[in-house]
Amino acid sequence: MIVERAKRKDMKKILSLTLLLSGLTLATFAQQDGKANDSSVKKERRLPKKERHMERKSPEEIAKVRTEHLDKQLKFTEAQRNEVYALQLAQAKRHEAHRSEMKKLQEKWKAEAKESHDKFQQTLTPEQQQLMKEKFANAKNKKMLRKREDYRGKEGFRGRKPMIKEDKSEL
Repeated sequence: MIVERAKRKDMKKILSLTLLLSGLTLATFAQQDGKANDSSVKKERRLPKKERHMERKSPEEIAKVRTEHLDKQLKFTEAQRNEVYALQLAQAKRHEAHRSEMKKLQEKWKAEAKESHDKFQQTLTPEQQQLMKEKFANAKNKKMLRKREDYRGKEGFRGRKPMIKEDKSEL
């Protein structure tokens, strides 16, 4: 009889503990449901891991990897495999040429922007230059704030208010 009471108490403890843990688990999943959708959208925008590592490889390696990947899924014949490899190789070479061309253009645009900025700075007085620096610093802080809000939400991280406050008087 004493043994039965002890068993009942133990069973009640185990049952209540199980119910408590399952309730916590359900509450956790309910809170994460909205967040999971946001992160999955962000992950879709990013390049897959294979694609990010492809940038470091030669066009031949890229074509080989892509052809093998497609071959696993579609089971090519030897003739198809050779033709797909040739297509992938041509595409990888075009992409590499385009990427290098874009890098050169970016460097050119950056140099032109710096030159234009330097000429503009030469036309300003020292007081005006100081005002411009302050304006750009405020704009940079606002931009950082917007990025934080996008990442953390308007309330900030874990419901806290953002550290940087927007000054609406300057607008």
